[in-house]
Amino acid sequence: MRVLTDATCIRVLCGEKLLIGIGNQLLLVYRSSNGSTLRRIAPLPRLVDKIHGIEACVMKEEQWLVIVHAGRATYSIILDCQSHTFSECALLVIPEEIDLQPVPFIRRRLNDWISRISLLSSTELCIVTAHGVAALLKRGDSNRCLQWDVVDKSPCEDGSTLYCSTITGQQWENVIILSGTALGLLLIWSVDGPNRGKVLTSVSAHNGVIFSISCNFDIGLLTTTSDDRSVKFWNVKLSGNKDSCSRAIELREERYCFAHTARVFQCRILNGEHRTLVASIGEDSHLCLWTVDGDLVLKKRLDEGPTLWSMDYDPTSATIFVTASNGNLHKYCIRHAIDDGDDHCKHKNALTDISPNLQRNEHLAKVKFLNNGYMVAITNHNQVMILDSSGTIVQQLERLDDFKCSIIEIGATYLYLAGGCCVKTYKIGNDQPIHLVGSKNVTFQKSLENEAGFDVKESSIRSLNYCTRSKTVAVCDSHGRCVVFDETLADIVSCHIIPNSPERWLTAFVVLNESLLLMADRSGHLYLFDKLHVEPAFKLTNVHGKLGITAIIVEENCLPSTDVYNLRTTGHDGRICELAVNCSTRTLELLTFSKSVIGWIDRKLVVRGSKTFYLGFNDSHFLVVDDANETFVQFDCGGGHRCWDFFYEPSAAIFTFVFIQHKKLKKVHFTPRNNVGSELTLSRFNWHTRACNVLQVAKHGNSYLLLSGGEDNILRINVLDNGQILEAPRKHLFSHISSVKTILVKRLENGALLMISAGGRAQICLTSIDLDSFRIKQEYEYMLLATDSERSRWKTNRRSTFDPETKFMCAAFLTNDRIVFGCSDGFVRIYQLSTTDGQFSVSLTGETFYGRCILKMISFDIDEKSIFITMATDGYLCFWDASCPTEPIFRHRHHTSGVNAVDVKQIGAGKLVFVTGGDDQSVTVSLLEMKKSNEKLQVRVLKHLSEQYMHTAQVTGLKLLDNDKMISVGVDQRLFVSSFSSYDKLVVESTINTCIADVKGVSFIEEDNEAIVYGCGIEIIQLQGTLINSKMT
Repeated sequence: MRVLTDATCIRVLCGEKLLIGIGNQLLLVYRSSNGSTLRRIAPLPRLVDKIHGIEACVMKEEQWLVIVHAGRATYSIILDCQSHTFSECALLVIPEEIDLQPVPFIRRRLNDWISRISLLSSTELCIVTAHGVAALLKRGDSNRCLQWDVVDKSPCEDGSTLYCSTITGQQWENVIILSGTALGLLLIWSVDGPNRGKVLTSVSAHNGVIFSISCNFDIGLLTTTSDDRSVKFWNVKLSGNKDSCSRAIELREERYCFAHTARVFQCRILNGEHRTLVASIGEDSHLCLWTVDGDLVLKKRLDEGPTLWSMDYDPTSATIFVTASNGNLHKYCIRHAIDDGDDHCKHKNALTDISPNLQRNEHLAKVKFLNNGYMVAITNHNQVMILDSSGTIVQQLERLDDFKCSIIEIGATYLYLAGGCCVKTYKIGNDQPIHLVGSKNVTFQKSLENEAGFDVKESSIRSLNYCTRSKTVAVCDSHGRCVVFDETLADIVSCHIIPNSPERWLTAFVVLNESLLLMADRSGHLYLFDKLHVEPAFKLTNVHGKLGITAIIVEENCLPSTDVYNLRTTGHDGRICELAVNCSTRTLELLTFSKSVIGWIDRKLVVRGSKTFYLGFNDSHFLVVDDANETFVQFDCGGGHRCWDFFYEPSAAIFTFVFIQHKKLKKVHFTPRNNVGSELTLSRFNWHTRACNVLQVAKHGNSYLLLSGGEDNILRINVLDNGQILEAPRKHLFSHISSVKTILVKRLENGALLMISAGGRAQICLTSIDLDSFRIKQEYEYMLLATDSERSRWKTNRRSTFDPETKFMCAAFLTNDRIVFGCSDGFVRIYQLSTTDGQFSVSLTGETFYGRCILKMISFDIDEKSIFITMATDGYLCFWDASCPTEPIFRHRHHTSGVNAVDVKQIGAGKLVFVTGGDDQSVTVSLLEMKKSNEKLQVRVLKHLSEQYMHTAQVTGLKLLDNDKMISVGVDQRLFVSSFSSYDKLVVESTINTCIADVKGVSFIEEDNEAIVYGCGIEIIQLQGTLINSKMT
């Protein structure tokens, strides 16, 4: 994709065809004859505003008339669905009436922001403006005629600003318009007849802006949504008098429903064969389905953070298509909810009580699934029993009065019950009852008696973990003494000691190969052990914070012949960590991590070798999500603190979840539905969900890496190839705890990249990128004084020399691997980048107080001197000598306020061209000369040019080109290519509108003559070579 920004509207056509408005582009998505999903851009002019509405109707077979509106403009175009081609578009020109006399009030015009359009037929179009003026337009009967003429105009008597409108009716005489205002007022008015322009009903509907209205007069249902997070259901009746041709509206509030946690932007009434549903989407990234009675049927999270703007419904495939603010497109099949007659889609997630019949005052205390689908359960009276899937007792094991079971673990062929210092081993057979095969008293003191200084007395077993890879069992006590047995507990494989920590027993255990194994304790540390040694060979602290690691998964693509194992770990902090074990150096390293929608991840399940599911809890809800973070199952169970277990039957693809609640055994039985619906494959590029603050472009073979960071606190790495952002490969990094403000890139000797990112909370992160394998490693994390957890432990003498809200705003490289940062607290700080045993780190070497928030910074070398220039909120260029940065050696005013953009180019010996853009909306160019005199650097201004009126808002991005040309962009969403050859005026040679809002900057790829504009989205703009003329000269 060349544009990733707000996808504000979508329209479903026939036969797996979609029209989507992404920014100012109209995209056709369709399914080809061979089953692949293809895309085509409609030949619209470069619009100033985003496309906010799409209407379409059939003109003749395989030919559709399409109307789109963006801001004040409306365009018509013809789509041939057989060849998937567009005709040339035509602008709808709406002439204004000329008043010869002065108008004593502000007349509401048709040349206004368009609120809604509706095709009454293939030759009639109704338009409603944002100030309540409705117009009827007609065109000729010819299928090629795109010339529209205004036939009638009807202004509403209420001139309020409309935030949304809905047009009902197929004839102009019967059109009823429903509008919502900023103050929550719902207006229903007629456009023709005796009640022309009259408000039929006006009611205060919401405590805020009304964002959408959906109405179906046939079933008497009307729904509204608002920024008060509600969906309101109304009963509506339309009545008319045939004699007077007048109409009346009866409106009654029925339900006031809440399920969304943020603003609700759209609702739709969906009519099925057996029932009617209401769908709603909004700012919380959720899709909600409601019955007409206001009961919540489904709450589905479709994306991770972006706003869901628009949706449309395809009744053929029972699929809802949804667009998001980051350009993502989603689909969700609701056949199981809207079609009660489909036996395959009935709700099967019913919660049932399968508690067995027990004696009085006896109840289940622990439960766990066996490999055959049966369950082993233990009561509060220490009775061990085997239950079938319905909770019926099929076998009771012999009660042992001297043994109290506290741990249950299931192996491949054995059941382990541990209590005290004893482990009971039971043989599990498919066709024969479970029977006791052995009892083992584990003596930790004897097993580790040769360890000097370890004379702790014998203690009880605190954890027992089974490793499927090696068929071994690790038993551990509360003092960290671990003994690894074979699966029969007959032979000791190895003995180990967990280093001192608050909770030293194991939560996860896996054997890598014949010599190495991994253990994780309850305090969140991960240890690499050699089987021949008691002490760990390597320790990785707090992999998942101070919470325990719940699972260690060895990636299947790791070959036994390699020295490196790739791992994934899950924990109770909601993260999935990627790690690497180097067998030759016997070290562990944390590469990166991703965040899951599950707050408490407990297990990972691989289904049929490819599909990966993660299981866990959010508060009191149990969740099953896949590796794409899509939630498959969610239901209330009380939380993850209780005893529970999970079983998957591969042959029937059935999941079973059991848990103990209120001393009862509960079961949930469900089959994950493959949400197929439409067969279109919709791309998910997952661009930033908030504004992108910084973007760096790095060359990688024939393509480019886009390294970006923004207000969503995420570092994103995407690939740009042939002017298109690829869906894969891509990486997302979650190491920042606040917004990312600046990124630097350094090429390492091994061909990899080192990315230095910094931003809010005075945080610096170092990340290495292996370009060959696209492996990401988070090398180092630094905070100015200490991390939040460390600062919270200060008890006395609390002092801080910096503002805790300090941000690193900008950065530049100096010589000798030094980095200078400009900070929001007015300091200029210099750090030393160093490498020790392959590990990168930064350390503060000096700081200077300037007294203004530093916004931009660049650096260069002049006469073997390292110089850096800072720009702050005072509008000055400040030149600093990096060898002695005590104060600026030269200051030159460029702006009257803050500087938002800068670029510099050296054009000769000691001569540099500086161009800056600022909050004062000006672009300033200076030609400076720098030379040494008496061992001091002197700066002289040769030429100076300041253009005040080129942009109409803050200038946020600049790039210098060859031949005294430059690119500038601003918040006014204009990109200018201008020339300053004579230094007396900036001459604009080209102007391009961009659909990216809140523009933060621009990058330029010289080889392809492409500008990359970023902000609330990203757009790759192909510039004309004749205007740029940077490659050929």
